[in-house]
Amino acid sequence: MPKRPLWMIAVLLLGTAAALWGATELSWGTDTRPATQNTVVPVTVDATGGPSFAALALLALASLAGVFAVGGWMRRLLGAIIVVAGGYVCWQAIDHAGDLFTGKGLALLGGVLFVAAGALIVYYAEALPTMGARYQLASTERRSGDPDKDLWDGLSDGEDPTADGNRT
Repeated sequence: MPKRPLWMIAVLLLGTAAALWGATELSWGTDTRPATQNTVVPVTVDATGGPSFAALALLALASLAGVFAVGGWMRRLLGAIIVVAGGYVCWQAIDHAGDLFTGKGLALLGGVLFVAAGALIVYYAEALPTMGARYQLASTERRSGDPDKDLWDGLSDGEDPTADGNRT
């Protein structure tokens, strides 16, 4: 299995974090308020009241580390959580008032990227590499026939070559 899905997931999660952080910092459009007793004309104000997605941007970065650290059903669970979080971001972006070419559009893009990353994680959960995968089968007997390589592999497994007795 090529490592391409892992890179796609990493790029999607980094793009999600950047988009959600940017959506939190940008304006979500303008809002015109009608004249009141204190004002004679309608007032146009900057509608910065969009939802804060800073915590979800940090979740995207933490998910990137989680994809490398866990495997199996835990990775599928992580992917499902990411899909749900992406759906929440999309729902908040669609539900909130604002122009599409402002923070709202950036939040919607971040939500779509989040959903795509989560779907890829769920789909490729078993095929993606895991940290420390080389050492998971250290207890099994692996001899190559080359004494020098076997000596170095034994040292990696914690065997003492100077100890008396049979080397197993």
